[in-house]
Amino acid sequence: MLFVDSLAVIGIATISLGTIQETDGAQERTFWLRNAGDESVVLLQGYTSCVCTTIVFDKDANISPGDSTAVTLHFNPRGKGGDFEEVGTLLYGSEMRKKQGKKPHHIQFALTGRCITGEETLMRQFPVHINDNLRLSTDRFDLGVMRVGETKERNVVVLHKNKNNSQERIPIHFTVDADKKKGIQHIAYPIIVDGTEVSILLDVLIK
Repeated sequence: MLFVDSLAVIGIATISLGTIQETDGAQERTFWLRNAGDESVVLLQGYTSCVCTTIVFDKDANISPGDSTAVTLHFNPRGKGGDFEEVGTLLYGSEMRKKQGKKPHHIQFALTGRCITGEETLMRQFPVHINDNLRLSTDRFDLGVMRVGETKERNVVVLHKNKNNSQERIPIHFTVDADKKKGIQHIAYPIIVDGTEVSILLDVLIK
């Protein structure tokens, strides 16, 4: 006789939190699972796709055929911004599967949505103040040791506070030309942001 050990999500396996504010704090949702198989299963282990999310379930619980159990995902949006998808994975198995030396089954469920980053976090992520509307992730890079002809690339991220806190990535390409003076150099690299010229300082040891 063929026995089947299988958990199934009751309802939907992906729950949308919609648009949330980082300052609103942790969010949680509960998923219900049903043993849709012929054999009892044991809940073994759970893990998530990010440390910002934890999974809570009745570890080592024995779920009989037809019975249900609850699993909760807790999502902490601190330091988050933009779209997110946090996935929880639950491993489970049966005695028969264990005797056969087979790996546990797994089932997944997720929380999705969009997080609006709080002002405090934005100030930490973009500490360089240009004006009331513009902030930068940094205005200085240490490029380390470079030789003539060598190129390095870095990225400055710009926060546009007057454009709904949108972000823009500006690449910086620096090449050591043959006429560059050797030794430790502090080079001002100009970028244009919304019509404003900003100097990014590049620290480099030219050999």
